[in-house]
Amino acid sequence: MEEYDLQDVAYEKIDRGYGSQWELMDDLFAWLDLRLYFFYKHHQWLGPRNDMRNMMGLVVSREEFEHNLAKAAQLGLAAQLDGEEAAQLGASHAAIRVRLNRTEQEFPLAQLFSRCGLDDFQRDCVILAYAGALDQKYEKLFAYLQDDITRKAPSPALAVQLFLPPDATLEAYLSRFSRRDTFTGLFDRERLAAGQLVLHPIVLEYLSTGTVAPMPGLRLFDGAAERPGGPLVIGQETARRLELLYREPGQRVICLTGGPGSGKRFQVEHLMARTGERCVFLSLDCDSPEERAREGILTARLTGACLCCGHMEGQDADGRPLPAEGKLLQAILALEPAHEKVFFLSRLPIRARLDRLTVELELPDTTEDERIALFRAFLRDTPLGDGLTVEELASKFRFSPRQVELACRQAVGLIRLDGLSAIPSRQMHQCCYRQVVHKLGDLATPVRPAFQWDDVVIPPEQKRLLRHACGHIRFRHRVYSEWGFDRKITYGRGLSILFAGAPGTGKTMCAQVIANELNMELYKINISQIVSKYIGETEKNLQAVFNEARKSNCILFFDECDAIFGKRSEVKDAHDRNANVEVAYLLQQIEEHDGVCIMATNLIGNIDAAFMRRITYVIHFPFPDPAMREEIYRRTIPREAPLSGDIDWAFLAEKFELSGGHIKNIVLSAAFLAALEEEPIGMRHLLRAAVQELKKNEIVVVREELREYADLLD
Repeated sequence: MEEYDLQDVAYEKIDRGYGSQWELMDDLFAWLDLRLYFFYKHHQWLGPRNDMRNMMGLVVSREEFEHNLAKAAQLGLAAQLDGEEAAQLGASHAAIRVRLNRTEQEFPLAQLFSRCGLDDFQRDCVILAYAGALDQKYEKLFAYLQDDITRKAPSPALAVQLFLPPDATLEAYLSRFSRRDTFTGLFDRERLAAGQLVLHPIVLEYLSTGTVAPMPGLRLFDGAAERPGGPLVIGQETARRLELLYREPGQRVICLTGGPGSGKRFQVEHLMARTGERCVFLSLDCDSPEERAREGILTARLTGACLCCGHMEGQDADGRPLPAEGKLLQAILALEPAHEKVFFLSRLPIRARLDRLTVELELPDTTEDERIALFRAFLRDTPLGDGLTVEELASKFRFSPRQVELACRQAVGLIRLDGLSAIPSRQMHQCCYRQVVHKLGDLATPVRPAFQWDDVVIPPEQKRLLRHACGHIRFRHRVYSEWGFDRKITYGRGLSILFAGAPGTGKTMCAQVIANELNMELYKINISQIVSKYIGETEKNLQAVFNEARKSNCILFFDECDAIFGKRSEVKDAHDRNANVEVAYLLQQIEEHDGVCIMATNLIGNIDAAFMRRITYVIHFPFPDPAMREEIYRRTIPREAPLSGDIDWAFLAEKFELSGGHIKNIVLSAAFLAALEEEPIGMRHLLRAAVQELKKNEIVVVREELREYADLLD
């Protein structure tokens, strides 16, 4: 060149390696600039009489058109170089290789060449595209050399002409860009289809930083530099088997199956941490799972990581998960992941036939002992208050490891904000219920417990049975696990309670008391939504109720249960047979349910006898006697309510033989009467409300029976 001299390779540093990738790129720029100059020199772009006044590619003169028709077909650059030019290019290329061999540090560019198994031509194409991304000057050079100012990226044709080896054909090397392989996967697919060599954004990020930052649905985990989110508290046997499968040579697909939050990804993270290797976690829950799989495989290939795919399940019309499609899994393997081990994480067993050896490991639901260990590990040294124990939490909440972790983190964080030293029982339960996801609200109505033990007026024997039932949940771990009853009783470990008594005797109130005592949520089952006239629908609805109850860890409350727990009858027609099937199915569900189930009935004689064996406690609610009725009157009125001194509680309790539900109505009606008259609640208000309550039930009160209080009705 006459006016400008090209930058040369740093021959003076040939005795030492490269200190950084940018120093390497500086030499590669010099080598590429020299090659581009020789290509420009030997390429007859314009006719001899063209004065460059026209813009190339936009306006074509007559002389240029005739010149292009006359000139020979373009050959590769190597075939056009003279001896001196070929020697100059060869010397610069050899100097770069010598310095690379003396470089101890591995740069991302060199790692890309090695991990992708690229030959010299493919490496040169990557350097050409990377140079265009690093230095804007190449955009103008590429546009000039391609005779089009809009083409700022090199085309496959330009790359072939620049780097075509001697004695090779243009057609053979151009066909390389039409394949779908590791080499073409380094470029942006859409731009490559348009005839432009532009590196994929993931490749550009890796060449610039040496890693790939997290993006939606894709994350690189480096076991040598990162630590998993917590200790491996449970699943040590699964971890041992997983490591044996991973270390065994040969291609293998390892499938980890288990419910959401069961620790599938956590196990893989711990495996990577133990082996010091990398893994790309990929979520295929997106509109284009195959495209995301390509991105994941590209990331794994560049970083030398294995691939771990999750969230592959589909859904049916009701939103229930379906197993991953074999077509998708096979398409992922067809993209040829570089690592010989591939992980598939799935909620359901994978039944697809794959062309690689497939091994499945199942992560079962946590046992009670495992949940105890998890609660202890995540609570660390934070104590629980109000007599709450991790054993009680583990028996109530059949949580996955992830749910236990999130509940404990939230509880510990809240007491730090409040400045407390221990976690209150109610707050710990609230944090646990925030981790529960269920659809029980579609089939039942949540009931907010509002009553405590002091609000209940029942005989001491019944109250003792209620407290005994609560202990069934609190000390479940001690009896079944510590005392060994779990080996003797393999099913039917749930708590089922039957409340029997006349209407208004306190059955619903006691269900709320139990929920309050155990700090558990209470759901009242809507019988109208359960029972169906269509055959099989009732059983389907019952199954849905109990399935969601297992997820929600709540108390099921069947009011007026005799409607569905009725006696089985002699089969005379199809209707009788279907009714008996419903009762038998409900018997089975009650016996297999591990949670708390409370049933209330006014007609215990209508309950099928087979239910009695399956019910843990049967509590009879007697009609209240005068002493109990007086106590109910007194406890129903709040402390804040104003009372006059003329109330004869004993007379009200003795005269009006009513249940607690009726007494509640009387007290409330009397309170509104007193508020209307702007007076304290007195005997007159209570008496008028009581007479009105009896009239609702078509009971006539004679004035003479009210004795000295008869005038209060006037």
